[in-house]
Amino acid sequence: MLWFLSVSQGKVLVMQTWAVGSRSVVFDDTDGGLLPVSEVLLQVAALAPGGEAISLLQGLVGRPMTEVEQLRTVALWQPQLGWVVGAEQTALLGYTGATPAPDDTLRDLDDDFIPVSLSRVLNCTVDHAADRMFRARQLTEGYRDLGDLLRAGALDPYRVRLITEVLNTLQHPDQVAAVQAEILPIAATLAPSKLRKTLRRLAREVDEAWNTAMFVKAAKTRRVTFDPAGDDGLVGVHAYLPPVEAIALQEHLEQAARQPVDPDDGRCHDERMADALLAAVLGSTPGDPTTPLAPDVLVNVFVPAPLLLGLGGDLDGIGELDGYGALPADLVRALAADAQWRRWVLEPVTGHLLDLGKHRYRPSEELAEYVRARDRYCRWPGSTRSAKRADLDHVVAFQQDKTGPDDDRGGNTSSANLAALSRRVHRAKTHGTISLTITADGTVTWTTPDGHTYTTKPHNYFDGL
Repeated sequence: MLWFLSVSQGKVLVMQTWAVGSRSVVFDDTDGGLLPVSEVLLQVAALAPGGEAISLLQGLVGRPMTEVEQLRTVALWQPQLGWVVGAEQTALLGYTGATPAPDDTLRDLDDDFIPVSLSRVLNCTVDHAADRMFRARQLTEGYRDLGDLLRAGALDPYRVRLITEVLNTLQHPDQVAAVQAEILPIAATLAPSKLRKTLRRLAREVDEAWNTAMFVKAAKTRRVTFDPAGDDGLVGVHAYLPPVEAIALQEHLEQAARQPVDPDDGRCHDERMADALLAAVLGSTPGDPTTPLAPDVLVNVFVPAPLLLGLGGDLDGIGELDGYGALPADLVRALAADAQWRRWVLEPVTGHLLDLGKHRYRPSEELAEYVRARDRYCRWPGSTRSAKRADLDHVVAFQQDKTGPDDDRGGNTSSANLAALSRRVHRAKTHGTISLTITADGTVTWTTPDGHTYTTKPHNYFDGL
């Protein structure tokens, strides 16, 4: 129970908040009734962001409000967001500790493995956990003033991230201090787009070479990325290009999309621009720069064993385009004439690939392909790193002088003793931070230093399609 004092119409109100389910309900002890929403909002506005303010706001859930009160409630939730993230970062730092000293080699090695365990409680990838740890430390060590604003709820996490991105590009501490002194008092009042522009202007003011340096650095990070998890049926293609060339590309696609079209062409302008991009890469139909030639397509078809043996089954819905995912059966059939087919046999109950094995240290291309296909991703729980970009690690260390396949002095180079692990997870396992076991069917069980165990199964292609 929490007590609050409020002055309303010249009298002192003594208020209590009582936890009711997941909410707190505010009472006015002067008459025993619910305090009006407007009075609760005044109380929240008078409090610093934190547990008491959140409790009061939760107590308003479900209560009738005017439009003005609803907007005011939304506004009062905003500072709570920064406070919650700041509180979570404080707890995170309690686990990770401060950044190791540059000469503390042993601590630095241990520090590299912290994100592996941290990723489990954050339910995210190891790389994302490392980024969370890095940013939490930054806001406590290098950019403490900025971190204090977040922890006080005076600045939201998104604006804090925009500011840190620019501060990280500055070379000297005095430049960082100068930009913070200018931006921190006004950051909360600026829209994100205005905040970006202001930050860039301030960076140019403290470092006259900053703008040129950013262009040179950006040119070395130009890239094209592909996002298969975009809209269903589409892959997001994101190109990060130098500005002059990017504008030229845009003009080229716009011009191609404006070319005279057949009256029966049902494509809109956006569709024609997208097709013009494909045509520029794949080649176009003569006379039409917006109609790309058909590409060669590699189609993986995953076939349950009973179907392969002629025991029945339905092929619909189990075609897969390599690098994307499931394709509708009619599209698979349409591609079949031109596609390269590769048939992978699936165990009918688990959806796992059927097994094979070898007895030499370096996996054959066939075995490596199989293990990566079986695992699909790094086998650390929750990891999304593709097995194609992961190490193939011997779960039980390989013994160089094995006398034969039945010699149990070390692990075989077989699918029953290989697992796809990201490099960070591989190193954590090698140095004893975490351990794992694997069964013949490819099930992996992890044990963390705190004694928790986690199990991951081979990729289930039935679920993945």
